[in-house]
Amino acid sequence: MGALAGNLPGRSPPNPPHRLLTFLRANPILCLAILTPGIPEYLSTSSSLLSAVTNPIFFPLQLAINVGQYTAGALLIREAMIRWHKGWGSVFLLGLAYGITEEGLGDNTLFNSAHSADGILGSFGRFDGVNWVWSTGVLAFHVIYSIGLPILLLGLALPATRGRSLLTRRGLVLALLSLTAATSVETVLVFGEFHFWMGPYLLVGSLLAIGGLVALAYRAPPTLWTPASERPLASVVEVGVIGFAFFPLAFLLEYGLAYSVVPPALVVAVELVVFALLLERVRRRIGRVQNEFLLVNLAFGFVLWQSFFGVLLTLGLPYTLPLVAVAILFFARLRRAYPAASAPLASSILPPPIPPPAPIV
Repeated sequence: MGALAGNLPGRSPPNPPHRLLTFLRANPILCLAILTPGIPEYLSTSSSLLSAVTNPIFFPLQLAINVGQYTAGALLIREAMIRWHKGWGSVFLLGLAYGITEEGLGDNTLFNSAHSADGILGSFGRFDGVNWVWSTGVLAFHVIYSIGLPILLLGLALPATRGRSLLTRRGLVLALLSLTAATSVETVLVFGEFHFWMGPYLLVGSLLAIGGLVALAYRAPPTLWTPASERPLASVVEVGVIGFAFFPLAFLLEYGLAYSVVPPALVVAVELVVFALLLERVRRRIGRVQNEFLLVNLAFGFVLWQSFFGVLLTLGLPYTLPLVAVAILFFARLRRAYPAASAPLASSILPPPIPPPAPIV
């Protein structure tokens, strides 16, 4: 009947964008897989889409590792949030655990002083085998870009998925195996490139830190990092500026002071205070209800900086511009769905609802 309906007089068949959005709505895990690693890796050029052309043999492996880590990690943390009945405070703690998994166990940037990603921060702030200044910024990055934003944006783009589990028990096991396998493969590849291994003490310490953060997230009250006010108090400009300025401030502190006489410990302390103040500002003013329009602008600020940073790194050949265009269109649609606190909240930014599927995988 559905196939015939497209040919009825007065009705035109769904256009390709409509069909794509309908497909994504019916497959939220795929939607999450686009957000991760799309936002943290490909917008910033940490992983390059250009390598699909310049290195077509390595690109599929890199993509598989990214999806195996980022998407599986976000799925597992989202499931923990729902199944444990926790709030964003637990998500932040689990995001830290994910960051240690990827940057410590996988990529080794937390410990390798000669890693190309660290630059000067491989030596500035290094103590007892850990690059502390680098670790502060990169772990905050993973909490927000790798975990927080994708989970938030999935709920905004697909409201029907809010509070709904996407994985069965078998799916949970597969996601955990995916994260483990991808991290293990990355460890081998990084060792082959840098011939660096963290050693048993840092390995055990990392595992203990991950386990401790997971335990804290499990025991944390659901009210941890709950918005303070019932209604939104902030303006769209305020939250957008916070999102956009969050990591430029971190870069200025880390790299701007790396060549100064300021002690690294002070840089870490100031950076943590800045992060805490910005997050507390959001918590106090974002509101608990009818705040979607502010959440959209907060997320847009973060993604706008990530897009701007990626374009800056590719000025000679700005191959990230198509991704930036997709991100702008995505947020434009979100803004139409959630225009203002006083307006009725949209039920979905995507096509008319279909019956919600059972847990996937």
